[in-house]
Amino acid sequence: MTARQRGATLTVGLILLALVTLLGLAGASAAHVERLLAQDQAFRENAANAASAGIEMAIRAIVNSSDPAAVATRLAARMPGSADAYQVTVRFAGYEESLPQAPGSHLAGAHFDIVSTGTGARHAIDRQRSDVMWVVDSGDATPGDCAPVVARRCHVQGELERISWQRITAE
Repeated sequence: MTARQRGATLTVGLILLALVTLLGLAGASAAHVERLLAQDQAFRENAANAASAGIEMAIRAIVNSSDPAAVATRLAARMPGSADAYQVTVRFAGYEESLPQAPGSHLAGAHFDIVSTGTGARHAIDRQRSDVMWVVDSGDATPGDCAPVVARRCHVQGELERISWQRITAE
């Protein structure tokens, strides 16, 4: 082999080594970006879990209350063992008087609008809204007819009905 051939082999070998090195660096960079994206997704899921926990805590506060008007309008807490947190706003929206109920009952549906904001690491935020109805004794409501019709069911005092749930997009 001549000196010229050895020089060409060395040049080709160095070019191939440079290409393999660049491919390796690109792969490492892509893996790093993928890891960051996966972490961000985990933080968003933690924020969503915190927002859901806030709604559940608001529902617990509603059913543990003695009077719908006395339910706390704001709740806030941190999730156990993490920095994730939620803030909840509870709004009592009023009564629905004409619930299907058993004869002699005096029930009304107390409607609540719950908005929960969950926060996670890296400023991940998730907002959820839920509307619920808590069936309470109204004392003076005219009972709705609860004839045994397949499409209807009688309401009973103390039950909680989840009317709607939605994720609120950022504005």
